[in-house]
Amino acid sequence: MHSFALIASFALIQISAPAADSAGLIEDVRALASARTNEARFDALTAMLRARNLTFAVESFTLPKPIRDEPRTEGRNVVVTIGEGPEEIVVGAHYDAERLQDGTLSQGAVDNGASSVILVRVAEALRQRPPSIRVKVVWFDMEELGLLGSTNYLNSHAANPPAGMLNFDVNGYGDTVLFGPHQPRNQGLRDAVAQTCVEQRRECVSFPQMPPGDDRSFSKADIPTVSIAVLPALEVHQLWLVMNAKESGLAQGYLPAILRTIHTAEDTAAKLSPDTMMQMIELATSLVRKVATLPRRP
Repeated sequence: MHSFALIASFALIQISAPAADSAGLIEDVRALASARTNEARFDALTAMLRARNLTFAVESFTLPKPIRDEPRTEGRNVVVTIGEGPEEIVVGAHYDAERLQDGTLSQGAVDNGASSVILVRVAEALRQRPPSIRVKVVWFDMEELGLLGSTNYLNSHAANPPAGMLNFDVNGYGDTVLFGPHQPRNQGLRDAVAQTCVEQRRECVSFPQMPPGDDRSFSKADIPTVSIAVLPALEVHQLWLVMNAKESGLAQGYLPAILRTIHTAEDTAAKLSPDTMMQMIELATSLVRKVATLPRRP
């Protein structure tokens, strides 16, 4: 993560997941988190895709000069295409990590290694039974430098923009899904998230404003989008107040724990819950199938 007018709340139940695969989730995130450069995170991600026989394309873009403490000038988005048809939706997560004040790379396990690994499993599930629309699962680069990967992706696909975008950012632990933002064009996607939450009996909270992420690039291009995260219930409600309440009632300057974790040395795989990640794989896969059936804008 770079730095719901009605709140829908539903009862949460724990959903069991295959133990063997859930154990591998954390190891896959560790492979990303142990990388010392964002180039190495790219290598770890693409190795996961190859290991699961997921065919991918690399869409590169170039910056005129380095930004802040990130020395590289070449970005690389990674794209898996599933299904066919004249229209498509994008399911995305950024895989790059933020640099810390000392110049070293954050482990970026919560932000956003967990979501990246979740989408590898989602792509695998969709390949086994493709939905009724073309889906591009995209791992964006350089989100932490100002949403550059998603911006460049849209620029390179301007002739055939997607019908919608689902963004996954911060999906490593917790029991409560948060989603948004509230814009008229996003209503169908927000309804789809809420319906999926009801069907899976998950507690979900709608945010009028979400923390900034790659969904904002798509929103600027007038493409319906929704960003999805998961956190413990208390953190969700604290974050809702920080993001959406003029008078939050929180102590002056208070930040929820997640905002004291991301972009710091505390963002490690030790914070992750494989059960939560398995639940988000199930939610994301079901959500993509539901969105594939929605009517499209003229």
